[in-house]
Amino acid sequence: MKTIIKFIFYIFFIVPVVFAENNINDKNQDAYDLYKELRCLVCQNQSLLESNAPLALDLRKVVLDKLEEGYTKEDVKTFLVERYGEFILLKPKYSVQNILLWVGPILFLLIGVFVTFIFLRKQSMNKEEGISLSKEEADNLKKILDNNVP
Repeated sequence: MKTIIKFIFYIFFIVPVVFAENNINDKNQDAYDLYKELRCLVCQNQSLLESNAPLALDLRKVVLDKLEEGYTKEDVKTFLVERYGEFILLKPKYSVQNILLWVGPILFLLIGVFVTFIFLRKQSMNKEEGISLSKEEADNLKKILDNNVP
């Protein structure tokens, strides 16, 4: 009896899900790929796929509508970038306008390494030189230490 119930459960609940997943056409797959690549404008660093914000749902509909109208994935991206700016792309394009975005982290790392190197080098030089006191300064220091009086 349990095996019959399991079999019925399998047929009515599991099999339709498998067929539904296999029934995704190219436009839906393209839309799904675009949802992963585009940013929700009101959420913090979430893709359209991850976000449930009303604007994200509207943008998903726009993407799907554009694909059904015959736009390619690149055409849809271009349309959305023209409308909302490059902020909508989760991975911005390599361009002169955002070169600092791509080169900045490496540049700051190199500057940090250089400053650390210079700082450590100066400290090691100071330790080796040593500071010598004049005869008068040495006598004053000895008086202060002996008498505990300035």
